[in-house]
Amino acid sequence: MSTALNASPVLVRRSREALSALAVQFLLGMGANLIGSPEENDGGARVVAGIILGLHALVGIGVIVVAVRVWLAARREGVAQTAALWAFIVIILTFLVGVGTMFTGSGWMSFLMALGFVVAAALYVVIGAGALLRQRSSVAS
Repeated sequence: MSTALNASPVLVRRSREALSALAVQFLLGMGANLIGSPEENDGGARVVAGIILGLHALVGIGVIVVAVRVWLAARREGVAQTAALWAFIVIILTFLVGVGTMFTGSGWMSFLMALGFVVAAALYVVIGAGALLRQRSSVAS
């Protein structure tokens, strides 16, 4: 099998990883938003809020790692390189906004995190679609 035929499935898989990680991150963020910060809670709810917030932060780091993996795969394969770079930039900015949200509690910063999620998810769909199109065109040739 040629490298082109092997390559596109890797980029599709990386895009799916990114979308899955974003989905987990989004759900943890919504949970953290609904429960509130540990300081806003007492007893067991305080512990749960701390765990959810901690998981949200850890998954955020994981999302950055996955963004790097997608970007590297896109560069290696020459598919959707610009979209992968922009996805990486959006993920970094969204992570920084998330840190700012933790320090300020700003609803606007929380909104910007949600916006970053939507933009990054759209970019990963574009990347995966580009890889699928390349894979199909290679198979058809």
